[in-house]
Amino acid sequence: MHAGRKFVTLLATLLSTFSLAEAESGSLTITVRNQVLHSIDARMFGQFMERPAFSGEIGPEAAVAPGTHDLQPAAEKLIHDMQIPVLRFPGGTDVDFLDWTDMVDHLPGRTTVARPLSEPRGRKVSNAFGYDEFLRLCERNGSEAILVVNFRDGLLGVRPLEEAAAHAAALVAYCNAPLDTALPPEQAKWAALRAKNGHPEPYRVKYIQIGNETWMFTPEVEKAFAADALSHWHESLRTYIKAVLAVDPAVQIIVDASPAPVVAKIHEEFKDAMHGYAVHAYKPWDIREVKKEGKTVEVSSLSAEEIWNTWVAVPAVDARGQSRLEDANLEQVRRLGGKVSMTEWNWNGWWAVDKNQAALDSLLAKGIGAASYLHAILRQGDLINMACQSMLVGREWPINAIRVDQSNRRPAYMFPSGVVTQLYSQNHGSEMLAVDLANQSFYEAPYKMGQLDPQGKVARVDVIATKSEEVLTVHMINRSFSRVETAAIDTSAFALKPQEVELLILEGHFHDKPKEGESPERAKVRREKVSSKGDTLEVRLPPRAIVFAKYAI
Repeated sequence: MHAGRKFVTLLATLLSTFSLAEAESGSLTITVRNQVLHSIDARMFGQFMERPAFSGEIGPEAAVAPGTHDLQPAAEKLIHDMQIPVLRFPGGTDVDFLDWTDMVDHLPGRTTVARPLSEPRGRKVSNAFGYDEFLRLCERNGSEAILVVNFRDGLLGVRPLEEAAAHAAALVAYCNAPLDTALPPEQAKWAALRAKNGHPEPYRVKYIQIGNETWMFTPEVEKAFAADALSHWHESLRTYIKAVLAVDPAVQIIVDASPAPVVAKIHEEFKDAMHGYAVHAYKPWDIREVKKEGKTVEVSSLSAEEIWNTWVAVPAVDARGQSRLEDANLEQVRRLGGKVSMTEWNWNGWWAVDKNQAALDSLLAKGIGAASYLHAILRQGDLINMACQSMLVGREWPINAIRVDQSNRRPAYMFPSGVVTQLYSQNHGSEMLAVDLANQSFYEAPYKMGQLDPQGKVARVDVIATKSEEVLTVHMINRSFSRVETAAIDTSAFALKPQEVELLILEGHFHDKPKEGESPERAKVRREKVSSKGDTLEVRLPPRAIVFAKYAI
């Protein structure tokens, strides 16, 4: 009897092992349902043209051809080729420490012909690429502009509140007021200055964001105004909004999603003018240590694959191992009935230990991580109406979409994160579709690195599907470090005709340093065609790659 039980147990174990092996070796099945979950706004694929003056990064100022106000031709071409739907400028944290008039010409009373240097927080930065250069760039490329105005001056009393709000609104007058405006003379003069600077017609900027990450000023506001802090914050914000709308009632306003009580009041009063409430999403920031099950792990003990597996599992994973986005501010805005404008996001992180200790420090990993981040954002497309990846152009930060050489000796080129957003921006539908996944393959990611903490099984392949009137696209990220995955895509719900399906495949080098004679670009997109004659198409997914399957409807 005892021997019989052992035999039954052994048989069950063998059968279980066989089933597991079959599941591991079989194809992931992706069933695309003809069910629309929500729409996808094209502005979800925007960029942030930030001009900070810290950490050595000066953004587009580094891309200006020496002695001019023009961007280097290679950088300008890459921006044009990206076909960016919405572009944010100029900041960023530094916008609340800047005077916008430093970035335009012929300011009355200025003693020099040249624009002055700005000194946000004591650091000097040039203003060669200012508002006119930026807005003309938007015109040339068909990008809508988001301009961010200085809110700190009014909120913290750097200037009297009414004066600070009027100065912010003056930027709107400079950009949007017609020459025959009926505005009071102190605002109408800005339209005349714009004309003097070569643009008589209004730029018609659509989006104005009041301040940037203004929650950072909470301690100062609470210290200065104590029990009246929230009332002061609300009055400051409504004063700015009213000043801006008095200049141009057609603009759409973006404000930060916190403090929550202030946002609730603003939403109630200005609901029709509010485009959205800003939530910024970055991970993992500085990685100072690695932990596993609460215990510190030496960075030098980790393999490249172990690091990779954590870096691409962002921002978090759900029960299916797919990427998901969590933020209390998202749910707060949802309860209000508003929309979220995610005016900054990216995979933003770095080793805060000696990088030579780590087996991997990869721009490609950050790019694949950015794609996972984007999937998580798109899954909340019913709530999020805009998303801008940071930062578009720079010379220093590892989150640049376009890397430039300030001396202009080497042409600008794309980082993987920029290639990723360009791929999605130019190849997506306007509707998010429901997707069923079967026979998924997972890996464990037990390490906590900075703010990255997957805490569970991560799906090797992350999948979304989108549809336009003419094209159905299945977007697949193969997070596997070394495994080729296969996906069987079932499109029977759409009764598609036999066709050549286009595959777009983003691959790259996971080592950042190019070999001699090799392009500095670490990721590129190639195209293939595969024949589809039935309802199911099997697609090969290379490791460390993004694959789009595009069907004609």
